[in-house]
Amino acid sequence: MTNTWPLARGTVPEREAFAFGATTLFVLFAGDAVPNTLTWVGAGVLWAAVAVWGVTVLVRAKPPLVRTPWALWAFLGWCLVTLIWSHWRFATLPSLFVQVVCAAVAFAIASTLTWRRIADALSLALRWVLLLSLLFEAVVAVVVRHPIAPIWTDYGDADIPDAFYFSRAELFTGGRIQGLPGNANLLAMVALLVAIVVAVQFAEGRLRRNQAIGWLVVAGLGLVLTRSSTVLAAALVVVLVALAAVAIRRVPTERRTPRYLLVAAGAAVVAVAGVLLRGPVSELLGKGSDATGRGEIWAKVLGLIDQHPVVGWGWIGYWWPGIPTLADLAHRKGVVYLQAHDAYLDVWMQTGIVGLVLFAVYVVTTLSRSWACATRIGYDAALRPRTFDPVSLLPLLVVVALLVQSVAESRLLYQGNWVLFALFAIKTRIVLTGEEPVSAGDGPRTPPAARAFRWAGSR
Repeated sequence: MTNTWPLARGTVPEREAFAFGATTLFVLFAGDAVPNTLTWVGAGVLWAAVAVWGVTVLVRAKPPLVRTPWALWAFLGWCLVTLIWSHWRFATLPSLFVQVVCAAVAFAIASTLTWRRIADALSLALRWVLLLSLLFEAVVAVVVRHPIAPIWTDYGDADIPDAFYFSRAELFTGGRIQGLPGNANLLAMVALLVAIVVAVQFAEGRLRRNQAIGWLVVAGLGLVLTRSSTVLAAALVVVLVALAAVAIRRVPTERRTPRYLLVAAGAAVVAVAGVLLRGPVSELLGKGSDATGRGEIWAKVLGLIDQHPVVGWGWIGYWWPGIPTLADLAHRKGVVYLQAHDAYLDVWMQTGIVGLVLFAVYVVTTLSRSWACATRIGYDAALRPRTFDPVSLLPLLVVVALLVQSVAESRLLYQGNWVLFALFAIKTRIVLTGEEPVSAGDGPRTPPAARAFRWAGSR
């Protein structure tokens, strides 16, 4: 049975818990591939089936809410309160229902898998998304040789924007590939997350060297072929944060103040440089000085914020195309963008300054616990300091990557990013990486160097 310490009062087979976690993450990060191949009806059926599976796992595991992040539920509670004055009330309730179900799914995974098994599930899911994306783009470029549209569309001979295609067949033309997610930026984030989790698994001894090198090359190829400036910036920040966390972790707690001051100064320098150089760097990457029209979208969203700055317009998450106020807001080259391209502006516009403060608390507390995972020195039952476990870096690096992306994308508020962030928020509240017992779960065979951790659970 699964190791659900310290909260769960029920039990779920470890194989099922792992299969559920990997399946859920794969389906969510596959993005547009689901509706583009199954139609929206088929996608709805699949998403509903995964949600029902998650609810059954949660019911059988019976984890209490006592040590889950109150900031998450406070933010969702305020989103529900906005139903009172929502300007799109018909959309607020179903959108919030989906949001809560996704949080429950994250709760199910966090309550039934240990940190190492979460890493395994995330790695398995995202590696498949990345690999199938590259294979898909190769087939389209070599066999089909022309852009393909989603299965549920028939544009005929109409001249449509490139963004409407599932794949633009640009693998060998110098363009940016979109893969299964149907978006170059989202595929780039998948590649970055693959690089993070594979590096952690290799450091843990859970992937052989050749496997790890191969997947890191594939992840690097994904980053090169997508050329996402946002994700490249996120990758740079992730590397810097990893170095800072390791540097802090190597120093005893009572002697960390000078290093914290140095890290704070370095963070300030990087932040200022990022602001000052965002225009030139964006133009160098072919995005334009306003990050491919994002400046114009942000200005229009700020205009909506000015009308209802305190309580917002009402929660909606991903903008519904049938709402004129939102559907007519962000147009670019024939494409209607249904997000603010900034999670924090989106939250402010929808839930007002009150919701933004609650969301900020949720983000900051999750980041703080993730930092504690990476830098806190754990102790065993005999009060001896534990050795450093590379998996301790996983929550911090993933959370940082998602937060950097959230400055230019609103994906942190829905779909895979929302579930993944909630997963780490809940899991870090349940137990920090350095305080979790070793796993005795039955899962995929680990490399010989890592089998000791499984044996330890049965001694």
